[in-house]
Amino acid sequence: MKNVRSVLVAFVCLTLLSAFTLSGCLKSGGSGIKISSWGSPEENQILVDLINDFGKKHPEIKVELQRIPYNEYTTKLLTQMAGGLAPDVVFTEVGNFADLYLRGALEPLNPYIQADHIDLGAYYPSVVDRFTVDSQTYVIPRDTAPICVIYYNKKAFDEAGVAYPTDDWTIDQFVAAGKKVMKADASGKVTRWGFIDDWVMPEPWVYDFGGSYVDNVKHPTKWTFAIDPDTMKAIQFRADMISKYKIMMPPAGLAAMGGMGTGDMFSNGTVAMFISGIWKTPTFRLIKDFKWDVVMMPKGPNGFRGFATGGSGYGILKTSKMKKEAWELVKYISGEEGAKKLAQTGLAQPALVKEANTTFLDKNDPQNKKMLLEAVKFVKYPPMAKNWDEVTHSIIGPELDKVWNGTETAAEAMLKLRPALEKNAPQQK
Repeated sequence: MKNVRSVLVAFVCLTLLSAFTLSGCLKSGGSGIKISSWGSPEENQILVDLINDFGKKHPEIKVELQRIPYNEYTTKLLTQMAGGLAPDVVFTEVGNFADLYLRGALEPLNPYIQADHIDLGAYYPSVVDRFTVDSQTYVIPRDTAPICVIYYNKKAFDEAGVAYPTDDWTIDQFVAAGKKVMKADASGKVTRWGFIDDWVMPEPWVYDFGGSYVDNVKHPTKWTFAIDPDTMKAIQFRADMISKYKIMMPPAGLAAMGGMGTGDMFSNGTVAMFISGIWKTPTFRLIKDFKWDVVMMPKGPNGFRGFATGGSGYGILKTSKMKKEAWELVKYISGEEGAKKLAQTGLAQPALVKEANTTFLDKNDPQNKKMLLEAVKFVKYPPMAKNWDEVTHSIIGPELDKVWNGTETAAEAMLKLRPALEKNAPQQK
């Protein structure tokens, strides 16, 4: 099982843009700082442009951009810090923020924020809160990313005579639509599935059903995943979409697809609904064969809403010897100019509320992206635990694979998981 952090893998690590040496780096004299990041070509180009613009405003500060592959990012940063080779500014998302914060790697930003009168109230409160611990802010947000975006194929809905979904739809309506938009050939082979997720994705359903992973996200003391009845219902629901309602392709079918991703299935029309984040927009704008739009995840069975989320921002490492210059860069790229450029790509929802409400809401597809402005109210972040990845990948994931394959029920899996989760309590030190 992948966790929320892995959502960013969908739009990172696609290419190297070369060993970035940008902005004032070619100029003689002046101070030099380094910034590390990862990202797709579109995302990195935003940062490239911003660094170049920053260089024009601050010719005295040279900036070098270093790209580190996402799956190596935190490990590489910690290694660089130990060797005295770490960058000054780091791109941080809501998952690896926990790794960096719990290791004491990030510089507290409150003194800089207060000195320059930065209004954190201009950003979405939820993402500011994620990057703030015990009243100290460590990262200035760049974007937020509720993982509640269900892309749907309008052509498939039209063919099935099904009304387009609305943001207030229910779980029952979602399943009913999934069944009706499916398609099979004369032999009974499914040629269009009802629904698929971007990766094996239990988190959105866990939160939408009112479930949980830990007792306290910022200061977790125990895993609640295997003892929370709403979590168990959510896990069983995802399994039922495969084996009971049969609107999702079974794991064996996905494995047989070779290199094709589930996003490709949506693009080529072999699945009618697809859940991910808004970052799929640039790719899906290339679709020529059908019209599509987005809708919010359906309400949970009790009318509850809760969405897993991504999101990112920029921080300064404690090891930086040029914190003043690093702050000037962070302040610029996390500000209005950066938010505008990000919003124009359709790649992400800016953390600055003003830009999310204006530039982000352009006339380009998806037409219903405004629903994300409401969805931010329901976001849930991964636990601040050092062993979150280890627990989800090595303990929870393998057991849930049996549920997805239909060899165990959610209840059976939870019973087996309890001893292992009790033995591996959340780690904060």
